[in-house]
Amino acid sequence: MKKIFGFAALLLTLAACNKNETDITPVEELSDSKKEGIIITATLAPKTADTKAVANNGDNKITVTWAENEHIAILYEVSGTKYVADATIISVDANGAATIEFTVESGTADYTACTLVYPAKLSDGTTTVYNDELSGVKDAATLLSAQDGTLNANLDIRVGAGTIQTTTPSLDVTIQPVAQYSIFKFTAQDLSGTGITPSEFKVSDSEDNVIATVSPSASAFYVALPALAVGTYWFSATADSKPYIASARVTSATSAGTYYQSTVKMATLGDVMANNGKFYANAAAATTAGTKALAMIAYVGSETGISSLKHGLAIGLKDEDNYGDFTMEHNWAESVCSKKNDPEYNEYYIAAGHWYLPSKNQWDAMFNSYGGSYGNLNTAITAAGGEALSEGFPYWTSTEEYVNSAYSITLDPGTGDYYYVIKAPLTETNYVRAVLVF
Repeated sequence: MKKIFGFAALLLTLAACNKNETDITPVEELSDSKKEGIIITATLAPKTADTKAVANNGDNKITVTWAENEHIAILYEVSGTKYVADATIISVDANGAATIEFTVESGTADYTACTLVYPAKLSDGTTTVYNDELSGVKDAATLLSAQDGTLNANLDIRVGAGTIQTTTPSLDVTIQPVAQYSIFKFTAQDLSGTGITPSEFKVSDSEDNVIATVSPSASAFYVALPALAVGTYWFSATADSKPYIASARVTSATSAGTYYQSTVKMATLGDVMANNGKFYANAAAATTAGTKALAMIAYVGSETGISSLKHGLAIGLKDEDNYGDFTMEHNWAESVCSKKNDPEYNEYYIAAGHWYLPSKNQWDAMFNSYGGSYGNLNTAITAAGGEALSEGFPYWTSTEEYVNSAYSITLDPGTGDYYYVIKAPLTETNYVRAVLVF
């Protein structure tokens, strides 16, 4: 009788992840004594409803059964030496119970504890050489980074325990192999609802630690993830050479062995960030949603020299109104843009993120995201519903040169390029266009 996953809704609105690691020493090619070892036959219970995914039957349920000729690694130790035995499923009965057969080293004592790991991965296609990093427990990060987005047995990492008897060869399965990860079906879309097919899709926790990396071949794909605690998680992707980003809120902790599905709407360059901290396709879309667009995504990434920048920069849709009264606090590259005389910006400070005065590197990153042209960046800003950067008039950067001076950037209408000049903030007045860090 086939068992099936019940569908569980994932409440996302993108922190911690649980790693499951066991240290396993690699095993050399089997010795003659191993080949002449003790043959053991045992039975595994049918997989329960929170088990292996092998096929999607079209109604949001996943069929779960053992299958003949699948392999399970039996990890055990004899006189201080660690071994891995290959247990092959030789039959599956009508109720789904599996019969396995494997051989252990001669000299293995009665009551030897063992760990069962599914699926076993044989590194050279034989039953004699194993790659422990692929066995399912040693290196969770490696397993989770080797996914291809398809629904297959490799998403179902299961670990159990047992006791090997050799006087009367048998295996007492004390813990049936239990699923270690959840299986998620994600559908990636842009903010307009159009499907995107990521060449790479990453899931990270709130500290920007990558939990899983997948290379899908369609906009809908499967990902195995550890149980997720309540918190914010981030999705990043690349599709059609464009970077995409999204955050989601897990409001109820997920559980291993359960099937979830969710549509992930992802923002990209040119989309806007509103005062509620969410992304929208443009200022009009934010207004329709009852919020207000503050900035446009001008860079997706983290390599811009500010420690709190983890995912990207959104440039303000307008200049600081009272730029002559604008103040900066050392260290300028880390200082929050106070915007002290602009209540509109201060009102939305916490919900939207942190305003910063962009550094030289950040200005370069934003222009480079738009082909190195400030004209392209300006076109995107106006398309998003904002005001273009002023040409021929300098803007402050947060890059300090001397104690009382910093770089300013000027957009040159004559060349279509931009250049930097060192100026003294205490005696000179420049425009200010702040950025939101998210």
